[in-house]
Amino acid sequence: MHKIYEPSHHGDAAFLVAVRNGVRQHHWDFGNMLPVEGLTDGDVKYIVRYVRELQFENGIR
Repeated sequence: MHKIYEPSHHGDAAFLVAVRNGVRQHHWDFGNMLPVEGLTDGDVKYIVRYVRELQFENGIR
């Protein structure tokens, strides 16, 4: 968990946009993120919920 993904910087919708469209590298040196195939909006919703729960448990709000 990194604070850069806190809800005020990367909102829940940003995760869905990233999965659907991919994103250009801008925080790390791992290269661009390609779109992720095979995930439904519901899948992404559950992933985001999991991430937010982990963030909360680690003091990232």
